Formats: sequence, C-alpha cells, structure tokens
Amino acid sequence: MLAIFPVGFDEKFIIRALMRNQTKKGDKLLAVVPKGYEKEEKAVNALRAIRDITVPIVGEENFKVIELLTTNGENMVLEIKNAIEDNLTEDKRIIAILSGGMRPLNVVILLATITVDNTRVKVESDFENLSGFISLELGPFLAPRNIRWINILCGLKTGKSVRKIAEDLGVSPATISRELKDIQRYSLVEEISGKNRPLGYTLTRAGVLYLKLHGGICLED
Repeated sequence: MLAIFPVGFDEKFIIRALMRNQTKKGDKLLAVVPKGYEKEEKAVNALRAIRDITVPIVGEENFKVIELLTTNGENMVLEIKNAIEDNLTEDKRIIAILSGGMRPLNVVILLATITVDNTRVKVESDFENLSGFISLELGPFLAPRNIRWINILCGLKTGKSVRKIAEDLGVSPATISRELKDIQRYSLVEEISGKNRPLGYTLTRAGVLYLKLHGGICLED
C-alpha cells in the first residue's frame, strides 16, 4: 500500500487513518507539505509526530516528504503524480488520506491519484469531531457508464457464470472475459483463482456501488 496525505497542523487524523488501514512493513508513505512549511512550528511538530510513529513500522526509506511550490496547480498535480508513480508498491494500492492540511493540497492529491493508471485508489476522510470517517474507492466514479458492463455485473451479482452471461447477451465467453479485464481495471470485480487457472469473477463492493450510481437494476434483486 502507498499512502499519501497532506500535513497540516494536526496529525491525529493522519495517524488514525494509517493505523485503521493497518500500515505495515513494506508500505510506503508520502507526506505532502507546502514549500516553507518549516516556518510553521505546528506543521513541523505534526510531521515529526507522524514520522516518529510510522518510521519504526515502514522504515526510514519508505517515508518521504514531498515539498510543493503552491503557485501553479497544474505543476503541483504533475509533481504528485510523478511521486506516486515512483513509489507505487507491488499491490498497486493507493490510499489518499484527505483529512487535513491546506485545502489546495487535498485537491491536487485527489486529482493526481485519478491520473495514475492500473491502480486501486481509496480515498478516506475523517470527520473533524472524530465521530467517524468516509472511505470510498474511486473506481466506480471513474468507470464509464456502459450498458454491457451493467449487464455483466448484474449477472455476476445474481450468481451467473461467465458462460451464462455470454449466452444471455448473445456473445462469446471470450468477449465477456475481455470485458471483465477492462472492468477489473476499475476494481469493480475480482478474479477468483484456482490452483492452475482462474475460476471466475466476483463483484466487489465498488462494483455494487457502480451499479447503484448508474441505475443498474438487476432483475433478481
């Protein structure tokens, strides 16, 4: 997992999110701060607190600070995008923790994560009173509305095999398998693997949300 977050004056939201997501050895952390942050004692203390808690877990080499000039939004997005691509972990999972820091930093982090291909991105944000948080995968919001995709996902949701879905849609199983590879890029399905070959696909929570967003009413619901 790669976690990226802006650092402001209060570190507790970041630390809560990192612990909630079970940060472990091998994960990488990108702390985003504006150039000149060291002039703000609260920001320095917050960054130090996050570092002190997480570096013993992930290692010094996996905790990086990205300092951004805040004069050009496009350059900020590109710099963060490059940092994300340079630090992706093997599982290609990204969590963007958007619970503090300068509001423009939250925006450019979100936009940068959208542009990174073939990753699974989750966004989390805590309520200021610590009463809870929201956690959403970006896949359902980025995936295009596609009637065939809706039909395929409905088929999986109602327990149909790839072969049965293909039969219902009047296409070959190979066609559905190719479509599922595209759908999987948005984390809407997961492949079920056997010992020597894939066994099929299952709908993810993100896939269920995609159906809700695009009005996919499955007949057996």
